Amino acid sequence: MTGMHKVTVGIPLFRSAPFFENILENVRALDGLDVEVLISDRHCHDDVIDRLAAALSGQSNIKFLKATDGLDWVGNINFLLRESTGEYFRFMPHDDLSPKGSIDALVRAMEADKTSILAYGPTKAIDLGGSHMPTLDKPTPHPDAAVRSWNLDLALRMMWLGYFDGAFKGLIRMKQIRDNGLFIRSTRDQIWPERCWLYALMLRGRFVFVSDALYIKRFYSGSVHSQWRIDGSHYLSALDVMQSYVRDTFKAPGLTHFCCEDIRSNAECLAAWADTPNGKPRPQYEPFATERSQLFRSLELPLYANFE
Repeated sequence: MTGMHKVTVGIPLFRSAPFFENILENVRALDGLDVEVLISDRHCHDDVIDRLAAALSGQSNIKFLKATDGLDWVGNINFLLRESTGEYFRFMPHDDLSPKGSIDALVRAMEADKTSILAYGPTKAIDLGGSHMPTLDKPTPHPDAAVRSWNLDLALRMMWLGYFDGAFKGLIRMKQIRDNGLFIRSTRDQIWPERCWLYALMLRGRFVFVSDALYIKRFYSGSVHSQWRIDGSHYLSALDVMQSYVRDTFKAPGLTHFCCEDIRSNAECLAAWADTPNGKPRPQYEPFATERSQLFRSLELPLYANFE
């Protein structure tokens, strides 16, 4: 079933007791909107989902999905994507904040540009107590090149240059996801699966930056990303996943080969750097070169033509 609500907001829980009030604030900021809220806990290490159900009782647009199957965070988000009925989807972590009005702004941007697959805004950083951390803000993560043109060169650079900070928490048009089974694919230790998925989305539609759709991200020592310990195997795992998205998107052998080789050469270079602790700076992105490189890189996305 689709189209029951304009937007689905998915909130995955995991040991979420410290952020109970934060979750309530996010849900209450949605009052008055055509929004379905799905709250899912796949471990139930605490009683937060029951407390939320009590605090938000009587609201037919909110569903509480409780299980003890132990899905990891990627599995839980994919579950929420599959359960969603909205035309658009937004993933909302339990520890971040989406101010009132931000979803409205994202929806307007998506409605204005039917070629878009994702809309996102600037990110303001706060610590666990809510104090501003200005050095971690991402007020303008969207590069100028992405405004002028949406081409394959930009997509190939995205993974390694860290473009689009905050985009994973943006608003996603669900038609491409549902039509193509384009869910998030797991990586080693679940490091960077979201960035690989953003790459897959870029191949199928434009990302739109919405300056008045503020997102507030909380940074603290116990967060998921702060616990990552990255080595070369994680770059190689990301390589495999990104290549799988390419093969599922493009039909043309020549174009597919070009994209996969660009990803492979950069991933292997980064893997070697990560596994050699010699103090050298992180390698820069190095475009893969062939006789047709310029042609391929200039191709506007989304692209489904059978280039040979």
